[in-house]
Amino acid sequence: MAAFNLVLDTRVLKKKNQYNLAIRVNMGSEQMYLNIAKITQEQYDHVFEKKSMDKNSVEFRQTCAQHLAKSERVFINLKPFDKQEYRRQFFNKEPEQVSSLLLKDLFENFILKSENLKPASKAHNKYSRSVFETFSPDISVLSITPNYINRFVKERLDSGVSQCAIDSNLRDLRRIINYFSNEDNIIPTSFKYPFGKGGYSISSYYPRKLVMTNDEIKKVAELNEFESVQEEYARDIWLFLYRCNGINFADLLRMRWDNIHNNYIVFFRKKTETTRKNNKKEIIVPVSPLLKELMDKIGVKDSPFVLGKLKEGYSNSMFENKSKKMKKIINNSLSEIGKRLEISVPLMVKTARDSYATTLRRAGVSKDDIGEMLGHSNSIVTEHYLASIDMESTFEINKHLF
Repeated sequence: MAAFNLVLDTRVLKKKNQYNLAIRVNMGSEQMYLNIAKITQEQYDHVFEKKSMDKNSVEFRQTCAQHLAKSERVFINLKPFDKQEYRRQFFNKEPEQVSSLLLKDLFENFILKSENLKPASKAHNKYSRSVFETFSPDISVLSITPNYINRFVKERLDSGVSQCAIDSNLRDLRRIINYFSNEDNIIPTSFKYPFGKGGYSISSYYPRKLVMTNDEIKKVAELNEFESVQEEYARDIWLFLYRCNGINFADLLRMRWDNIHNNYIVFFRKKTETTRKNNKKEIIVPVSPLLKELMDKIGVKDSPFVLGKLKEGYSNSMFENKSKKMKKIINNSLSEIGKRLEISVPLMVKTARDSYATTLRRAGVSKDDIGEMLGHSNSIVTEHYLASIDMESTFEINKHLF
């Protein structure tokens, strides 16, 4: 168990004869210091040894006590423990009681209050906050009406922004309004809710996209000449994702050897583990000979993780950084392969999922079975997904025209 103490760290003398006033965290044989102020030895004696009762000393001791309490609170809630993440959370500003109804302030406080918000979701909320602040600086949430939203959508579309991007901003806005109306009741009850019945309905828009042909997928799978070791590794990662039910790269990165049971890989998707409260579904991947061959090639046996790129106890921020960096490197190599093979669409990590679903559909596999293998929660998601990858069939349909 960790111990937390307020100490004057006299190891390094600072300017003006000051030292760091720090919270010293003892964890067995390990120590770490969280610097919270700079004071002299005389000031420390006056405030903490003599416990002076002047107003400034009392207030300073109270502030330090709050820092101590926060250090313990962060430690208790941080599972698994990670020094870097511990420092980040400790020095982050605590969420303040919201008094402002400015939309930008509500976004900021929502991000601070939502401890389970994933790094990618935090980044997207920050982006949405910037979008709305640019569109209408210092707007109050009370000014968000269906008319305002319609004007926002029209102007964004006119400026060339896609409907999909606009909808993602509106979903963030709706979450902010819902949170401060129903969970942290800041928005007055007299506020007229701008979404849903009688308001603005966010569309369920799935942009259509072109996908690789079967011949192009075979070209990638059968490629055996590469410009570099990194290029071959990138192709193998793409092929593994494709043959492993079209899983996302994040699920491969954190896949463990103990996820494999009797020639099946069994796991939950990272994307849905915190968003789906009900109907959680395991992904079950049969380890075919082709998949086993790839696993033996890219797997790292002396690591608990198949790719060997993570260590036990990794934090969310460490995972996101690792995933982002690896995908960037892999996608750069895949792009070069795609150009050399003259693939009709950009070859990227994420196209492995499209290619998997496309291959099954072209082979006559049912929509329900495809959805089950992809881990979709219902057939509606699969229906939209398959509709978006069937663009090439339009040529076959229209070939009868004169």
